[in-house]
Amino acid sequence: MIRHCIIDTNTNLVVNIVEYESKRTGIPEGLESHLLCVASETGDIGGTYENGTITNPPQIASLPIPDPLNKTQMENA
Repeated sequence: MIRHCIIDTNTNLVVNIVEYESKRTGIPEGLESHLLCVASETGDIGGTYENGTITNPPQIASLPIPDPLNKTQMENA
């Protein structure tokens, strides 16, 4: 299967990721005419498409999950 980005040409944003058995380009069959299908192994939803290049949005840093308070800590809080 080949991974493809579906791009909204009104906004130039990647709006979906799909897989096809063969490489596709252009308007995806059965979808609206303002959508574009581009093969990409690395494109992500929210990325931008310009001049044939998909640029992914910046990664959001995840915050560490704090350890839960134990019963004694809860009583003393």
